Amino acid sequence: MDEQPITTNKIYGAIAAIMRETKAITKSSRNQQQGFMFRGIDAVMNELHDLFANNGVFILPEVLDYTVTEKVTVKGGLLYYTRAKIKFHFVADDASEVCTINVGEAMDSGDKGMNKAMSIALKYALMQMLLIPTEEQKDPDEATLPETRPRTISEIIQTLDPVKDAQLVAALNTITGVTDKESIMAVWNNNSALHQNPTFTQCMSARRKELGI
Repeated sequence: MDEQPITTNKIYGAIAAIMRETKAITKSSRNQQQGFMFRGIDAVMNELHDLFANNGVFILPEVLDYTVTEKVTVKGGLLYYTRAKIKFHFVADDASEVCTINVGEAMDSGDKGMNKAMSIALKYALMQMLLIPTEEQKDPDEATLPETRPRTISEIIQTLDPVKDAQLVAALNTITGVTDKESIMAVWNNNSALHQNPTFTQCMSARRKELGI
């Protein structure tokens, strides 16, 4: 009886080949706030692009989950903190694949938070999977953003339209005055129309935590 040829998935050999061919990526970019050096995602991608292409491997990102939270800087500015769980599929030309899941976190004052979070997740997925060497021992984040704190309910109220958001404003004002579990549950029960409003539910949760209930 003829023996059947043993087939193997190409992805394992391809990733191993990429790892063998990957050179050190030094920390050539500088954090302007604190002056330390770091390896940026551009340097990582520039080094690895041809290695992945020559070995027939491409990467498909899949967003599994993400959250966006508003933060206020100590100077009163507003930042958006994005935390995304990304699954990266490393696929060979025979459709075999390996996957890794990484979490990316980023802050941005505009609409680039998700882009930054995905880039950070990819950067660390590649660095950890391929054990990319560097001349430095530590690898701090690219930017050090201002210290932040959650927005208070009063600060949130100031951003709302007193006419358009009249019911929400009234409910939030009531939340700031509650001091016990019965009172806060009364606010919840009296505002059923706001149960799907994220601002209302977040403020309710924040006040409950402040009161320890």
